Amino acid sequence: MEGIASTLTTWRGGVTRLTEPPRATFTRLLRGMTLGRPHDHQQQRRILEATLALLEQDAPIEPVLLDETADEE
Repeated sequence: MEGIASTLTTWRGGVTRLTEPPRATFTRLLRGMTLGRPHDHQQQRRILEATLALLEQDAPIEPVLLDETADEE
């Protein structure tokens, strides 16, 4: 596919797989925490950087499962 490169991150991996996005990161977070726990700037940055890094790869690629959860570290 040609055009503007795109990527996404989601906590709903099962549903998102059905849409076959060209690039995606999945987390084990809860609804409303797509980019990380509230006020957890480090986690939010990790998720955002991992998701944006996928833009460097030619699509389509398999979704990447990030080891990010809603549990406090």
